[in-house]
Amino acid sequence: MKNIISEMLEFLRKHYLLIIILFLGGILFYDNHLRKEFKNTYKEKGIYTIGKINDIKGYGRGTGFNFIYIFNVSGKKYKSYCDIYPLKYGEAEKKLHKSYLVIYLNDNVYNNRLYSNILVNDSMTSSQLQKWINSNPEIKSKLDTIPHPSFFFENYF
Repeated sequence: MKNIISEMLEFLRKHYLLIIILFLGGILFYDNHLRKEFKNTYKEKGIYTIGKINDIKGYGRGTGFNFIYIFNVSGKKYKSYCDIYPLKYGEAEKKLHKSYLVIYLNDNVYNNRLYSNILVNDSMTSSQLQKWINSNPEIKSKLDTIPHPSFFFENYF
């Protein structure tokens, strides 16, 4: 048993860089998969709800910012992140504490997007949102401009 453990440790010491590269590659691959899944299925699997922007958080070296927003699904609160792009920070600040459309996939509530260009009345239900969007072609056309999400692990953990 000691021999197997020492061999495993030796393997890890020799190939740690390869293991790190494979791990990071897997994370990036999965993140890309979730982005494509939303883009390809939000029209069929997307469910509308209302999200309220609570904060703006920087990432990197002050080069980017995410909206932090909360939305409810079946009485449970979810906290999520979405990039403020194409807005500048000053424009994004004006959206704080207001309610916007959120679309999430019915099989994965963590795969969601905040549409900060679609202001909604926070007293509307999901079915009322659906009717409102379907009756308003201008709003419906905005759904195809899918917002930039943050990395998947920010929404899962």
